[in-house]
Amino acid sequence: MNEAELAALYRPRIRELAARVRSDRRLKDPEVTVSRRSQVCGSMITLDLMHEQGRITALGWRSRACTLGMASLGLVTEAAVGQCRAEVAAAGAALWDLLQGQEQIFAAPWEELSVFSAARGFPPRFGSIMLPFAAIDEGFRQMG
Repeated sequence: MNEAELAALYRPRIRELAARVRSDRRLKDPEVTVSRRSQVCGSMITLDLMHEQGRITALGWRSRACTLGMASLGLVTEAAVGQCRAEVAAAGAALWDLLQGQEQIFAAPWEELSVFSAARGFPPRFGSIMLPFAAIDEGFRQMG
């Protein structure tokens, strides 16, 4: 990875999103807690979830992830509140497609997912970027 690729990958907005979740913010009495780890890089997140009528009402977190994983979590912790399982899953699927090279236009509140287009050339980072989506999907599965 050369300096130009690193600069594009770790642009200021990625670092700003990651800073949102630098400190853990757990929920006191979550309905469900889910942990996910990237098999490739070892990044790990834990999400606490609350929901009402099929929509996320609160998210708590603990993150021990790389900057890209934390950036994804930082974005998801804000955008996912108020969303249902299908809406979060659709955003995650569109992000995966973006990482695979397909152009995507993200609808509100997911517009900032486009920042991850710089990660397309770094498949080892995809797992970390996708961690919050996998954790939310598992959380909805557990909540029934």
